[in-house]
Amino acid sequence: MGIFSWVKNRISSFGKEKGGDRDWYDEDTIREDNAPIRRDSINIRSKNQRDRYIENCCEQMIEADKEIERSKMEYRLVTDYLTDIEVIDALPDERRSRISRIADTINHLKRQSSASNKSLGRISEERYRIFSKYEADIPGDIRNMKKNEDFKELVRGDLQKLEGEKAVSDFRINELRSTMRNMKSMVFITFLFGVLLMGLLSFLQFVLLMHAEPGFLATAFLAAGALIYEYTSYSKAQKEILRTERYYNAVVAELNKVKIRFVNTSNLLEYEYRKYSVNASDELAYQWDAYIEEKQARQAMERANNELSMERTMLLKELRSLKIKDPTIWLEQCEALVDPGEMVEVRHELFERRSSIRKRIEYNTQTRDISREEINSIVQDYPEYGQEVLNIVSSYEPL
Repeated sequence: MGIFSWVKNRISSFGKEKGGDRDWYDEDTIREDNAPIRRDSINIRSKNQRDRYIENCCEQMIEADKEIERSKMEYRLVTDYLTDIEVIDALPDERRSRISRIADTINHLKRQSSASNKSLGRISEERYRIFSKYEADIPGDIRNMKKNEDFKELVRGDLQKLEGEKAVSDFRINELRSTMRNMKSMVFITFLFGVLLMGLLSFLQFVLLMHAEPGFLATAFLAAGALIYEYTSYSKAQKEILRTERYYNAVVAELNKVKIRFVNTSNLLEYEYRKYSVNASDELAYQWDAYIEEKQARQAMERANNELSMERTMLLKELRSLKIKDPTIWLEQCEALVDPGEMVEVRHELFERRSSIRKRIEYNTQTRDISREEINSIVQDYPEYGQEVLNIVSSYEPL
């Protein structure tokens, strides 16, 4: 018989014994949502206070009954757990040792899997996927990338050297051209100066009848020497310009070829950098090492997990053959299957849990009984409210 059926029967019997059904009604003097639970603090003849109090008692009985059922279920589980421990402890040594060995292997594989898991995460999942895709190409690409980087630096040096030689040749050509222009100017100046000097000497000799023959000879000698020097310098500069221009053109041609190699190498490196999202071969080599470690850690963890699954299956098979109530719970208690001291700790904890559950059951049973007796007491003391109490109790009765 349920709680509410029992209460209704008691109420009905009180009504028949006492008889009568007086209707008392007082104005509510307190807020409904703050109605007191203790009976001595309410006005039992106030309908609102009385109804609220009965409802509180019914709610307490429902909650206490639910908690009792939950506690009893938990109590049975804990008891089954303790029974399983007794079964395991009573096993023959050979069977117990086999179970301990399997449990110890599970513990070892768990630690191994945990260690592998800690080694994960050195590179992102996206980068791991990219490296997996190009795994066969990456070692060769690293070598080629490094070779191209070294070649690019070598070509850069050649470019700087050729640019310097081009600048020197250009400066030398301009300098020689300036020399040729100067020699042309000097020829004109020498010729003009010689004509003027010859005119002056002629005036002295023929007009003033002075003896100027030595001056004519000196002027002719100096003019000839100057013209020879200027012509020689001009010719030498002209030949030097032709040689320098040939060298300049060769430098420019070589510079163009080197620039092409530099651009092609730079484009190739840029493609490789974008392909792997790196900025240098050293960065790619570092991430490649990280990928190898990540891959090894994942493979180790996968192997450990596969072996762990097999060992767990073996342990479950052994425990099920012993008719253990809940063998799966021991998959997380392998330490206790290996270490007797740990098993003692588990047993001690279960005893404490069971003691706590018993206290909880006793407390909720007491709470339920008090609420039930309180409703019966109200019906006994105030039979005129028996039908009202019965209606409230009926509204809480489980369907």
